Amino acid sequence: MNDSAEDAVGRSKKALKIWDIPTQLFHWVLVVVFGMSAYSAFEPKFGFYADMHLYSGVAIIALILWRIVWGIFGSETARFSSFVKTPVAVIKYLKNSSSHKIGHNPIGGYSVLLMLILILAQALLGLFATDGMLFSGPLSNEAGSYGDLITEIHEILGLTLLYITGGHILAVLFYLGIKKTNLIWPMLTGKAFSPTDMKAPYFRSSLLALFFAVTIAAVTYWYILG
Repeated sequence: MNDSAEDAVGRSKKALKIWDIPTQLFHWVLVVVFGMSAYSAFEPKFGFYADMHLYSGVAIIALILWRIVWGIFGSETARFSSFVKTPVAVIKYLKNSSSHKIGHNPIGGYSVLLMLILILAQALLGLFATDGMLFSGPLSNEAGSYGDLITEIHEILGLTLLYITGGHILAVLFYLGIKKTNLIWPMLTGKAFSPTDMKAPYFRSSLLALFFAVTIAAVTYWYILG
């Protein structure tokens, strides 16, 4: 892919790195483990599929906890402060989408936040859920009399997330086909076409991201499965 281009009105643009590798990896690993969790949810919950559902759920919790930490201490475009904007900013973007410069736009920012909250809630609920026969979450004994209610919410939220995920995919395809904006390529390469005078965002060390990831994964595994 060329490192330079022009927009619809002939303004020069260049390929600018906007996402760091940890954020890119988070996105695609989450896609994989969420897919594993969703797929195994519709299979008999014993043996291989029970293990898949359990470990993918725990991995989701660790991943999103890491994303929360990286959203506070991470690279510029990964920080929540860079893309969770005020309602005024959302209205301004709707009136003039060119006002947005880099990273998630204000609408996309709220979509990311909603997805993270719902997926984390779904995985946490799964820890306490049980079907009363073949499969129980690792903390289901602590649910007490709320076990059935938690399980029902877990199932409903799971189906809701599938619809939301479908909507997310349709939105990406809409941007690609109608608005001629490729949202997949930047998350694959870390780069997007931006005005040539635009300054590259600040990136934190990938080693710091790795430290957070290993620490959070170890603590999550120890607390839930240890």
